[in-house]
Amino acid sequence: MPKKPKTHSVQGLPLVAIELGSHSVRAMLAERLDVDLLHVLAYEESDKFACVDRGIVSNANNASFLINELLHLLSNRLNIETIPSAFTLIGGRDMQIVDVRAKRDLIHPRLITEELKEELRQECIDKIEKHNEGVGVFDAIPSYFILDGKEQDEELLPTQKAAVIEGHYTAFVGHKEAIGKLNESFNNAKVTVERTFVRPDAILSAISAEDSDILKEGCALIDFGAQTTTVSVYKGNEYLFNKVIPLGGWHISRFIEQQGVPFHYAERIKCMYGNASARFVEKDQVMTMPSNTSAEQEIRVTFKELAQVIEMKLSEMVQPALTALQPFMSRISRIYITGGGSMLQGLIPYIQERTQVSVMYGSHAYLLDRKTDDEYCKPKYTSLVGALILAGDWRAKHQDQ
Repeated sequence: MPKKPKTHSVQGLPLVAIELGSHSVRAMLAERLDVDLLHVLAYEESDKFACVDRGIVSNANNASFLINELLHLLSNRLNIETIPSAFTLIGGRDMQIVDVRAKRDLIHPRLITEELKEELRQECIDKIEKHNEGVGVFDAIPSYFILDGKEQDEELLPTQKAAVIEGHYTAFVGHKEAIGKLNESFNNAKVTVERTFVRPDAILSAISAEDSDILKEGCALIDFGAQTTTVSVYKGNEYLFNKVIPLGGWHISRFIEQQGVPFHYAERIKCMYGNASARFVEKDQVMTMPSNTSAEQEIRVTFKELAQVIEMKLSEMVQPALTALQPFMSRISRIYITGGGSMLQGLIPYIQERTQVSVMYGSHAYLLDRKTDDEYCKPKYTSLVGALILAGDWRAKHQDQ
């Protein structure tokens, strides 16, 4: 008789991140092996129901169903009895950044604890939401601290003391309803959200420690999602700019579909043979596909014709991103691209020609151990892997909770 598989206790649960994306709901489960090192144990994805519109939950009931479904599948994968909590991501078409600060006079020098930093962070959040009705703070991320009048260049150590502490934060803000809808989705699913991270902070994992000098000099990251494209500019530890463009790879597939091809074929040929421009097609070939109007008809399309169709919609996505970056070009030494939509062939030279700046793929592969399947090194997983890295750091700092 085979042995009954062991089940993990709740206390021993690995990290779980759930992303309610524009095209589907995705969940990844991983084990933290070390600081900035993960082993991905399982991944599930479902687009069974429409529940998200350009990064914002539009149907909380559908989202709740998919959250429960994915967690159940992950539980079965690892023979875990239950997964009661998860980390999640938020972004969306209306997200913007605001600089905000909080100051505390402690009278006498005191240790700068995580609890004290959290109080300053919460004070910044309350300050924004109190004076802006309908605005919610998705997250407030520290940029730098000033201790007793001296600006700190590095992250604060738990042994540092100060009588006066001033924290400067970058707050990611949007419609308060977006936060409410996200929380409603998890509440209905009876799943606790341990922490919600903003997508731009999670995709920073695409910039490796080896490129820390580039980060200090200034760089941009363009994240090509399904229904949104997120543009962020970083310099040192600060966010200089963030913009969400309500167009993504899903819109390209829909545009191909309008040429008479069923959507699932449009998505497939885009991923397998799509090119950012006909100029980058090295060998032209003909593809034969069924028509979406008649089962008896077939459509013949060449690689170059497909690229011409893609470029028409791609320009609508890329041009607003490059226009947004224009005021910062003198402060950018490199542009990184990531996200599921970034795998379009020829996208790097396409952007490089228009910016005259070095462009390369961001990669989170350095965060995954060698036993993790190579599939999870693809750019489409960057946000989830980044969320799990942030989740590991958060748990390490809040072990008493």
